[in-house]
Amino acid sequence: MNRLIRSTLVVAMLAAVAAVFVACDDTNDAQTTLSSASSGAAATESGPAEALPANLILDKSPDGAQDVIALQKSAKAGDTVTLRGRVGGNEKPLADHRAIVTVVDPTVTTCERMPGDACKTPWDACCDPDAAAKSATIQVVGPDGRPLKAALTGVGGIAPLKELIVTGTVRTPHDSGALVVDATGIYVKG
Repeated sequence: MNRLIRSTLVVAMLAAVAAVFVACDDTNDAQTTLSSASSGAAATESGPAEALPANLILDKSPDGAQDVIALQKSAKAGDTVTLRGRVGGNEKPLADHRAIVTVVDPTVTTCERMPGDACKTPWDACCDPDAAAKSATIQVVGPDGRPLKAALTGVGGIAPLKELIVTGTVRTPHDSGALVVDATGIYVKG
């Protein structure tokens, strides 16, 4: 029971950290065009988006990917990892103004996997009560260590329910134990 409570607290803290980063830019997005989505740029009222690294989207899947749950058990801050997860875990897993995406372990039950379910946001994983505890935050950071002001939606095909293979470095904010990975490469599986 204590582990469940701790996991819930960790996920809540992780969500709060992500909300702070998103709230730092509290303006509304202008309509993002297809060309800006593919380049990782999104216009905002506060100024232009920051450029994502040119080599962020990988052409082939890196070897040795571990699922979110496995990495939650073994990864420590500073570890270089290769993570596998599906975009989801909440209604809006891709931040509008920051290079942040939430992924869940591939074993998480999402609504499209349930016959006859007509959920409009199947990626929120509302069918799996443990989805939040089986999630990780992926972010692309600048030299200052903060997530870039750029939306990841559409970049390389990133979208809800897409499987991502992510290479990067584990960051654990505020010693919370939450799995946060600063991505250096992202492969979007077909």
